[in-house]
Amino acid sequence: MDLQAIARGQTTYPISTVQQDRALVQSLQLSLNKMGFSSGSADGIWGSQTSTAYRSFADYYGFRADELSPKAAYFIVSSVGVQVPTPTPTPAPPRPTPTPPRPAPTPTPVPQAGNIFSEGLRFSLRWEGGYVNNPADYGGETNKGVTTATYQSYRRRKGFAPQSVRNITDAEVHEIYRDMYWKPAQCELMVRPLAVVHLDTAINFGVGGATEFLQETLGVGVDGSFGPVTRNALSRSNTMATARRYCQARIDYRYRRVSQDPSQRVFLQGWLNRDNDLLRYISNMT
Repeated sequence: MDLQAIARGQTTYPISTVQQDRALVQSLQLSLNKMGFSSGSADGIWGSQTSTAYRSFADYYGFRADELSPKAAYFIVSSVGVQVPTPTPTPAPPRPTPTPPRPAPTPTPVPQAGNIFSEGLRFSLRWEGGYVNNPADYGGETNKGVTTATYQSYRRRKGFAPQSVRNITDAEVHEIYRDMYWKPAQCELMVRPLAVVHLDTAINFGVGGATEFLQETLGVGVDGSFGPVTRNALSRSNTMATARRYCQARIDYRYRRVSQDPSQRVFLQGWLNRDNDLLRYISNMT
């Protein structure tokens, strides 16, 4: 059980069940801390500070404090991505002639012609549109694709007072997408078509969700964490062909999503229109 799976599913878990899953609690603690609700050390133990932080989060955004619903999990993931605790390495037993491990190669940032971030953002904003508040959309109130949760998290980190996402400025939109999506998603490591696809996916699914799509496309373990294995696989498949497969993975997911949650069928055609437009857009790149 993890935040991404809960966000994509239909099951609501009581907090008494969440408390028993240490990895899930750690992920929640990391996320709450990043959103400005101090839960203390991310130790996986649901103590009084974590309980207070989650209750404050739930009260602030209108969720129930005694449960973790798919809508609340989606809010958290869309705001800060999937926060994965860094495991403490277990020292290996000594060997007579140890061989130092060779680190996985880190992809060198790909030289790009022009500002690929701005190009990708222009594409995504064409589809995100302006202010919407559809009660069937788990993302809730949004403006130019920025959810209330993401906007309030951004303003809290900047030391600004909360305000309605209706009032978001173009400068804030640019900074949010650059610093909370483009950079954390490692888009600068990718060739132009893949960078545009990955940015749009991060905007649509959150950074953790985009990383999962990328991992699925690259054929590596899917955990939402952009670690050495994912970097190594990217360095071998940083191509237009990967970008096209990535778009198809999104299309396939849309059908699975609607099959799992029929209430989302109202969005299916719009989702597919966006995915197919993205595929056409990158396919026309020279």
